[in-house]
Amino acid sequence: MQPKIMIKSLWYRLSGWRFSQHQQLLHTARQRTLSATAISCVAFLAITIRLIDVMVVRTPVCSIGCQQQECQLRQNIVDRNGVILATQLVTASVYANPKVIIDANEAADKLCKLFPHLRYENVLQKLQSNQGFVWIERHASPKMQEAVHSLGIPGIYLQPDQKRVYPHGTLACHVIGRCDIDGYGVSGIEQSFDTMLTTQEGDLKLSLDLRAQHAVHNELVAALVKFKAIAANAMVMDVKTGEIIAMVSLPDYDPNRQMKNIECGFNRNTLGVYEQGSTFKILNAAIALETGTSTLSSIFDARNPVNIGRFKITDFKGQNRPLTLVEALVHSSNIAAIKIAQKFGPEVQKHFMGQFGVLTSLSLEIPELGNSLTPKDWRETAMMSVSFGYGIAVTPLHSLCAVAGIVNNGCRPAPTLRFIPAENRHERAHSFSKTSCVSEKTSKAIRQMMRTIVREGTAKKANVEGYQVFAKTGTAYQNKGKFGGYGSDADRHRTTSFIGGFPADDPKYIMIVMLDDPKAALGTYGYATAGWNVTPTAGKIIERIAPLLGVKSDFKEESEQVGDMMQLTSINNESGDQ
Repeated sequence: MQPKIMIKSLWYRLSGWRFSQHQQLLHTARQRTLSATAISCVAFLAITIRLIDVMVVRTPVCSIGCQQQECQLRQNIVDRNGVILATQLVTASVYANPKVIIDANEAADKLCKLFPHLRYENVLQKLQSNQGFVWIERHASPKMQEAVHSLGIPGIYLQPDQKRVYPHGTLACHVIGRCDIDGYGVSGIEQSFDTMLTTQEGDLKLSLDLRAQHAVHNELVAALVKFKAIAANAMVMDVKTGEIIAMVSLPDYDPNRQMKNIECGFNRNTLGVYEQGSTFKILNAAIALETGTSTLSSIFDARNPVNIGRFKITDFKGQNRPLTLVEALVHSSNIAAIKIAQKFGPEVQKHFMGQFGVLTSLSLEIPELGNSLTPKDWRETAMMSVSFGYGIAVTPLHSLCAVAGIVNNGCRPAPTLRFIPAENRHERAHSFSKTSCVSEKTSKAIRQMMRTIVREGTAKKANVEGYQVFAKTGTAYQNKGKFGGYGSDADRHRTTSFIGGFPADDPKYIMIVMLDDPKAALGTYGYATAGWNVTPTAGKIIERIAPLLGVKSDFKEESEQVGDMMQLTSINNESGDQ
């Protein structure tokens, strides 16, 4: 073969080999590219699925609920003058997604250093759980929110949140109530109007007057300290409309903080049930006058004790002589009260107690309401005990409404914590007149007798000049004996009470003040009865709130009012039982 032909043949062979090698390299590169692309797609898909799983699928219901709740601000609660009692503060809370946490121990350590009140073991347990959402710290301050951001811990987040705030702290806690950490009402007005506060627009206006509330609270705290009482409570009510202007119960609590002692949440005004003692003699006298079984000048022999079963009923500082109906009330005679009741009997007494509203539950815009404890067998013995305030236990709200009805020309108001606009006040007051419990004549006589008690009887220390205060005091022994007794003289515990209002000629406000187990103090000469502790407390309250509530003082001589017991008895000097 010629050299030329051999060279050309060799070149063709070499070229074919090179072409085959180039093709093979291209094929390999193509396969590697496809493999790398496939691996990248699978990795990207896995990351996408994981992100969807963490951020969407595993997002807990409570987190979504919090986001939805953010748009539904809870409305303010205000007093009758528009002062804010409860409002909403927008905050943020710290939560974790344990499925995203890289190092639970390190995260728990950092969080506990930031929030020292948290326990490391509890936080670590949360971060190691299989849940997708756990709370770490609710309602963090702006400063703490920034600190959480600075930590930069994967899986620790901030959730927009809301916190209920009570600007005046303890001042009206038993009325307003409180919300739980999630913002749902759990007591008081917050619970009763829970749905309304989150669904309707506009503030919820209460009947409370924060100025009067502060005065009542201030004086009760002072009395609690001075007389070393274990508890105290008071209410002020508009006689005409039933609006509760002030309601204080001690001990109390700050709804902005966690309640450590559950007893502090007990509303003594509406939930506590107590034997009222001598203040019930108002009801007893009203029944006697209304039924005509007694007149103001009727005579009742109060010289000798009365036996009720194994108990001997006597008078505290008794007069030891026959008493008129007026004197019986002014001197608070237990013996005379029994004999007054014996004139009308147990059936009539029970009927009128129903008319006064003390036998049934009352309606009010808070859930904390107590029911009366009444005699199972309302016969002679029960009637005698009830006549001077024993054997029947009711809430202070029951007592307040009952006496309010008697002194308000027989029109018993329905209590309310809602503000009544001026244009609706007359209509509401008129509605009460349809269910009269006593006549206007009886009502006027009772007011005049109660006015005499303030001027000449046990309520002298509440006689605020210029306001014609009328009242009745009561000192009831507490039934705390091992076998249901009242204890001996040495270990008896008392509840002292004052119920009254102003002014006597045309009542506008009525109030009840009570002290639980007060002790003798400086200036009481060893006494711990109502006239020495709860009465001066009530007088100070009236002196402070009367001007605030717009009641004008009148320092003229009460020429049209009865000045003493002798004049009062002559008002109704009919031929009654002498």
